Amino acid sequence: MIDLSLAGAADDADLRAMLRSNPMPGWVTLSLEREPSWAAGQNRFGRERVVIARDGTTAVGMYACAEHPVHVDGRPANLGYLGGLRVNPAYRHRLRVLRAGYASIPRLSGIANPNLWYTSIAAENRPARRLLEAGLADLPRYVALGEMLTLALPKSRGKRLGRWRPIQASEGQALCRVHNASAARFQFAPVLTPEGMATTGATFFVTGESGCIDACMAIWNQQAYKQVVARAYRPALAAALPLYNAWARLARRIALPRLNQALDQSFLAFFAPGSDDAATLIPLIQDALAICPSQVLTFGCHAAHPALPALLRTFKPALYRTVVYAVCFDSPPAWDARPVQPEVAIL
Repeated sequence: MIDLSLAGAADDADLRAMLRSNPMPGWVTLSLEREPSWAAGQNRFGRERVVIARDGTTAVGMYACAEHPVHVDGRPANLGYLGGLRVNPAYRHRLRVLRAGYASIPRLSGIANPNLWYTSIAAENRPARRLLEAGLADLPRYVALGEMLTLALPKSRGKRLGRWRPIQASEGQALCRVHNASAARFQFAPVLTPEGMATTGATFFVTGESGCIDACMAIWNQQAYKQVVARAYRPALAAALPLYNAWARLARRIALPRLNQALDQSFLAFFAPGSDDAATLIPLIQDALAICPSQVLTFGCHAAHPALPALLRTFKPALYRTVVYAVCFDSPPAWDARPVQPEVAIL
């Protein structure tokens, strides 16, 4: 019998082992890890719980359920996010395990509305998407809302232009107003508060004179508690990795980590540039790259962003495509059609 319960400190080693042993396949197989402990990165934005599934004493699966302050139809709301789903291979095709997991969400999540969530799934993970979109009995309905792109930008494409300055202690409220006015244009973009800023541990920057903020962002290095680790490469790439990395350095592209090494990245988070046109975005991102402490700066945007072609030409990023879903235990919501653009740094 599969038993699901809230994970505690005694489950930490099993949670981290499942993250390591259930990577995401692709041309590079990546594991999303939480070292040295799951708790070190918990509750950095909103409130997060993690549920562990056991067959007897053996850990066989897990998921995380967070409650995020986000914008829905332009208004602040607390909405649940489902993530971190891992099922060990021997149990992956047992629907009873999946059904038991979903049935546990209202009981264990502890959020105000356990019947409506959002989540994101890798676009190329077609088996998972087919299963979850199939409308199977006793599973929630997955409604695709739009596609997101995560862009990993090489620091070598940065240029110090003096656009960004560190936020002053008195500017927290003003920064949040600028950010939230921009974020309200998108579904699931975060609602930022001074208290939420402090909890993240990110470093915040603004443009404009004191008392007149034009744009804002944070550089958020999460490597002390959350890592993206290269676990395997396709054979041809594995053999050519040293040559590829030599070329990448010359071409100012992203050099790939060695096997079992974490990607050296920070997030360009809570980015409110003041305008969506490429002429505004490109120098702001160049300047952010120049002050980034990592070799890679990662941020997300919706797939129809008007500046996306120019960003791809200028920065030559590595791309990761995801589909954003509403996960509905009741009837699907009647949300409006504004683009979905959650903050990738909190997913």
